[in-house]
Amino acid sequence: MNSLYVIGIGQGKEDLTARQLDIINNADVLVGGKRLLQLFAPHKAETLVIDRQIDRVISKIKEKMVTRQVVVLASGDPLFYGIGATLLTHIDKKHIHISSNISCVAAGFAAIKEPWHDARIISLHGKTTDGFSFAGLAGENKVAFLTSPKKDPGFIARNLIRENVSGFLFCVLENIGYTQNQKITWYHCYADVMADTFSYPNMVILLRDKKIPTDVSHETYQGMDDDQFQHAKGLITKSEIRSISLSRLKLVRKDHVLWDIGSGSGSVSIEAALAIPGGSVFAIEKNRQRTQDIIHNIKKFRCTNIQVVPQNFPDEAHTLPLPDRIFVGGGGKNLDTVLEAACDCLAENGIIVINTVLIQNMERAFTILENRQFSPAMAQVQVSRSQAMPFGTRLESLNPVWIISGTKPKL
Repeated sequence: MNSLYVIGIGQGKEDLTARQLDIINNADVLVGGKRLLQLFAPHKAETLVIDRQIDRVISKIKEKMVTRQVVVLASGDPLFYGIGATLLTHIDKKHIHISSNISCVAAGFAAIKEPWHDARIISLHGKTTDGFSFAGLAGENKVAFLTSPKKDPGFIARNLIRENVSGFLFCVLENIGYTQNQKITWYHCYADVMADTFSYPNMVILLRDKKIPTDVSHETYQGMDDDQFQHAKGLITKSEIRSISLSRLKLVRKDHVLWDIGSGSGSVSIEAALAIPGGSVFAIEKNRQRTQDIIHNIKKFRCTNIQVVPQNFPDEAHTLPLPDRIFVGGGGKNLDTVLEAACDCLAENGIIVINTVLIQNMERAFTILENRQFSPAMAQVQVSRSQAMPFGTRLESLNPVWIISGTKPKL
């Protein structure tokens, strides 16, 4: 079997090296999108157009590799959301040679003269946006979108408006690398983007507008002081307990779905939402006054990936997305019902964390998780805080809290 050469074109034919051009010119079969194949027309090689029937294209490539020299043309860098990654899943990598080139993101940021090592990159091709939350962009400073014909700049602007994500300068870059048709347009208003039309290919870059002050006048961090949150009668998961509880939730992915049952002031929801900007938090609280506190805190910290659910759990739980993390900060006398329902709803390998100050609820929570083979673990946390006295400092203890956690086993 002959080797398969995958060559990134960069932003145009002029970005290719002499060696890359030589490989392309000597190909028996040239594979690529219509636009890339036209760059080398006429060519003595047989051509194969990459279309939506990618499995058919890969089958043809493998068939022709047996006796002929096949070269695949890729736009930009083949391994940056490109055909290279797909080919590596279907063809043994020992048969593939990949030549990288300038990616469209690198070229785009170069065109607007901005560094991009700290940018979040999002592809809107295919199914890559399944489960993606535009609300999660609220905490970003720099974002680049690789668009598609259906998910274009207008699509991005429309979703930013819908999710109330503000504070970005919106830049559309059309035909980057094609000197005659290259166009860069900046927008201060998302609605103006929706009113325009754009040539394809294009990409979008969002830059945080430094002239617009943030609504949060302080830095956010895990275990923020209790007085940073609006709450009633001390009904808040205390800072130290909050930090330990969040560590037990193991929010290791940016796209977790978390249910905060008995959310109270929403302090756990807020800090969890800041840790999972691409995920979703559902703050479930039946008390109307407390839901107003949650809404106030959401606005203060600009956590647009939190949804308040003013229900008595488990009412309407079936309408919510499947959670892979659940925090139970309230349950009271109905803790058995709450935990049984929560355990049923939790995804496989999902984690549940329960906080309680009652000895009876500690025993019930641990037993329920044990009976369900959640391999429960428990920590009893006693916190004392310093209090000033006329001639020194004393320690004032808070109520001890039991933190029970477990992982749902695979069926």
